[in-house]
Amino acid sequence: MPSVAQTLIDGLRREGVTHVFGIPGTQNLALLDVIRETPEMRFILTRHEQGAAFMAYGYARAGQRPAVVTATEGPGVTNMATPFGAAYRGNVPLIGINGLQEEWLREKDASQEMDQITFFKPITKWAYSITGPDKAQEALRKAFRTALAEPPGPVHLEASTAIYRAEVEAETQSPQQYRASVLPEVAGSCLDQAAALLATAERPVILAGSGVLRERTSAELIAFAERHNIPVAPLQFSPDAFPTSHPLALGPLGRNGWNSANRVVKQADVIVAVGARMDLFSTTFKHGLIREEATLIHQAASVDPIGTVFPVDVAAVGSTPSFLAGLSARLDGQQWNWVDVAAEVTRWEEERQALIDPSAEPIQPPFVADVLRRTLPKGGIMVVDAGNAGKHVRQHFVSHAPDTYMFIDNWAAVGAGFPTALGAALARPDVPVLAVQGDMGFMCNIGELETAVREKIKLVAVVINDQGLGNERAFQDAHYDGRHFAVDYHNPDFGVLARVFGAHGEQVTRPGDLEAAMQRAFAANGPAVVDVMIDKHHLAPVLFKA
Repeated sequence: MPSVAQTLIDGLRREGVTHVFGIPGTQNLALLDVIRETPEMRFILTRHEQGAAFMAYGYARAGQRPAVVTATEGPGVTNMATPFGAAYRGNVPLIGINGLQEEWLREKDASQEMDQITFFKPITKWAYSITGPDKAQEALRKAFRTALAEPPGPVHLEASTAIYRAEVEAETQSPQQYRASVLPEVAGSCLDQAAALLATAERPVILAGSGVLRERTSAELIAFAERHNIPVAPLQFSPDAFPTSHPLALGPLGRNGWNSANRVVKQADVIVAVGARMDLFSTTFKHGLIREEATLIHQAASVDPIGTVFPVDVAAVGSTPSFLAGLSARLDGQQWNWVDVAAEVTRWEEERQALIDPSAEPIQPPFVADVLRRTLPKGGIMVVDAGNAGKHVRQHFVSHAPDTYMFIDNWAAVGAGFPTALGAALARPDVPVLAVQGDMGFMCNIGELETAVREKIKLVAVVINDQGLGNERAFQDAHYDGRHFAVDYHNPDFGVLARVFGAHGEQVTRPGDLEAAMQRAFAANGPAVVDVMIDKHHLAPVLFKA
């Protein structure tokens, strides 16, 4: 009979899993021993468990499919807390299959022993300890069922070596036998209400959220917007849900979004939020960008995000395709022509260009953001880390296709950008990938540069280097009378450091050298790092949370 570990890996194979991320330890070696004999499954050994889980996060986001990570017990799993929290807040189906101290050693103050289930409960949809060999395969099925159910999210499974190595009868259920793959449709009564309200609108706007990406319905949303001539503003965490290069695109809404979107959405009398979760950065959780008197039609695949921030007039729960098709059929070709989208976007582009000084030394962040926009090949993926650097870049990003942008949604974990981008590059190796982060963010997981070199992962990492914590400098300027404290430090030359690791690397100090450096980086045959020294006093505006 096969071992429990063998049946779990076989279950992953039936789910189409081809990559597993992690670090071996005494209590997960049985899993890795099976993976070693599974040629269709690639194990990505990382330098830290946080890097492994963020790579899995990026892999899941870029590929719109679940990703698997493994670590040993105790410090192995605690090192994954931040990316699991990111996956929980960002609705990313991340599945951890981890180690657990042997039963006979528990509650005896053994090394690395802890209550891992209680630890994971606040940052997972489900955390489960496999108590016996006969429970393992059903646990894996439930893990996928739970992780992929709307809203998706992370799951933690754990077992000891004794259980992983125990023999058990194999169960060979296919995924179609234990989890649904089709979402229910929006009720006709909800569609009737939504159509009646939208038909009376004078100034409608569509807000596009991450559900559009998860359900792969960007094409349907484009068709709906075009048929009814309604402008679209994607939310801040999903600017690629509706291409910002489209004639009806207002650009992303909110702080560090596009002024074209912010101005137009303020005028809307009816807002149709499609696949949307209202986030702080997009809406500020106040009636500023979304007027209090505006009618809100909110569609989502689950009840969770509806009404959590703004009261709704219609709550449409169900699949995005059914909502768009049903609503369009009831509108019977009705069109609107209340705003000149092209003029609004042109006005914003002029404002944006005014922020750029291509000759300023030290280099200014808006110039860097503009160069990155121009040099990232069309259809390439941009992964943006949290912090001052990301705020500048988000204003200048232009999307042409879905699944081409990533931010650590609703978590803002500094240091996530680089490993997340590595995961994205593994999920879609035929697409250029650009990771943008500050110097603090890059240092958080710089060890994964060795992983990138060893695994031959091709991507470009740009370090927007202000030699400190720019976001906190901005907060101290705005709210502490400019009293800077604990925000400055010294960095190595990241270009030189990249070459020490075996990657392509260079440092840029003059604005005229940046575009050529980016072209060389994208042409490199492997990972590349471009260290851009910027003006540390050029800070993005803050949104005070107190």
